[in-house]
Amino acid sequence: MTLLPAERTILTIVLALVAVCFFLAWVKDVTVALDSHVFSIGFAIVMTALGQFYRRVRKAERIALTAHALALFILFSVVASLFNLLLLPRHSAPIDATLVWIDSWFGYSWPDACAWISQYPLLSDTLRQVYTLTLAQILFVFLFLGMANDRKQLHAAMLAAVFAALATIFCWALFPSSGASAYWTLDPEIDRIVGPVVNSAYGAELNRLLVYGINDISAIRATGLIGFPSFHTVMALMSLFAIWPYPFARFALILANTALVPAILIHGGHNLMDVFGGAVITIACWRLGLRAFEAQQRRPLSRAKCEALTTEG
Repeated sequence: MTLLPAERTILTIVLALVAVCFFLAWVKDVTVALDSHVFSIGFAIVMTALGQFYRRVRKAERIALTAHALALFILFSVVASLFNLLLLPRHSAPIDATLVWIDSWFGYSWPDACAWISQYPLLSDTLRQVYTLTLAQILFVFLFLGMANDRKQLHAAMLAAVFAALATIFCWALFPSSGASAYWTLDPEIDRIVGPVVNSAYGAELNRLLVYGINDISAIRATGLIGFPSFHTVMALMSLFAIWPYPFARFALILANTALVPAILIHGGHNLMDVFGGAVITIACWRLGLRAFEAQQRRPLSRAKCEALTTEG
């Protein structure tokens, strides 16, 4: 298999996480079923095969870069999600009360934000759609950069996203949190009108999982465990950093992410500090991703191989 340095690094991380997941599942006697991930895994395998074909046979590096980026990011997302679930339960006390207290310094509370947005149901529905498209946004950016043959921005963003995901999980493992929706209970009428994606009932389930853990991953319907730092914030800002050299796309993402901030707070059930924490992790990991890419490029053989593939593509 012909892989570029960043692709090899991410694949190595994926395989290492797979080994850790097997170990955790065995030690904790947790049943792991991948039924809900069959399509994602199958898609990643097809994209990898397509990428190898266009890299080794057709010499079309734009398509190869794009296919490998989509495959690796999807594979990493599946394995990282399983790893996150297998870290349950967390025996440290959740820090949500502290985060809510800090939020109050800035005059923010999740119930107040939901009460305000309940006066504008159409705006709430729009923000819900924006929130659910966060993953599609970063996948679109990878697609755009791959087809632009911008290997530096693409691979730096991929590495940074992986580092940021691991850093987010690490922070949550040490200081567990389930978000503002796990701390507050919304008024039933406000909950009905706003319909947060991550509502108080979901937050209560996250609090239960933190204490009791899981026995069967296939029985879990959690769309995300982590309150602080907000990984939706990470994905949004990482997309913006990656696309920054392209003015038109940059402007479009700035507009989208301006709407995404209130969407993350309201429909993601997050504290304001969750968003701040996600921003800090993104900035740090973006710099780390760039440094990792540049370090790999300084290796003579890697640089020569990358340049040859780019020229052929």
